[in-house]
Amino acid sequence: MRWILCLAMLAIFQLAQAQRVSSSGFFPEAQLTFSPLENLELTAKIESQHGMVTNSSETEADWGYYHDRTDFQGFVGTSLNPFISIAGGYQYRWDGDGDNNHRSIQQISLVQRKTIYRMGHRVRTDQTFSPTDSPEFRLRYRLVAEFPLSGNRIDPGEYYVIASNEPIFGTQGGDLKIENRLVCSLGHNFTKNQKLEAGLDYRTDDFLDGGLRQRLWLKVGFFVKIPDRE
Repeated sequence: MRWILCLAMLAIFQLAQAQRVSSSGFFPEAQLTFSPLENLELTAKIESQHGMVTNSSETEADWGYYHDRTDFQGFVGTSLNPFISIAGGYQYRWDGDGDNNHRSIQQISLVQRKTIYRMGHRVRTDQTFSPTDSPEFRLRYRLVAEFPLSGNRIDPGEYYVIASNEPIFGTQGGDLKIENRLVCSLGHNFTKNQKLEAGLDYRTDDFLDGGLRQRLWLKVGFFVKIPDRE
């Protein structure tokens, strides 16, 4: 299974070289999770995309910094059992073009723990509302696999590889939209409740508009969970 992750990362580089990347840049994110009550989990997250280069099949690369977007998210979740959890959330997007919007989010997650890896499934629906555009409604499914680089589980102080793929289907103003997100990262588990992940986030969309928009991000995320009270 680890060879699959290596091939996935290689595929990202090949796709980026085979077709002109329309935009690329830096994608930091940070997440804080805590449980104020038993079986209740609150999550606060911020992620921001900062472009460094844009181009198209007709023009040369245009290098220059620009702020693409910054998302502020909050979730409230609970576990139905040790493997299934549900959550609802809200997102406010500060758009680099000034088209800020609001989004409501609903999701259900399933975790499968195998002998030497963990598989996760997430089904999410969201609704985006903007003062300048029609409401957008999306259905998303994410499959993620997490592998330790040593041993049979990810212990504190160890490294791991995490890869995911997420197709997204949406509709806005009567138009259908399809997007795909492929991510492959190297992670380090500092402690049981703190980890850092860095890798590549490759996104494609505009499949139904007669073209293909591509975005390749260097993604770095820091995740903290406040331990439950004894």
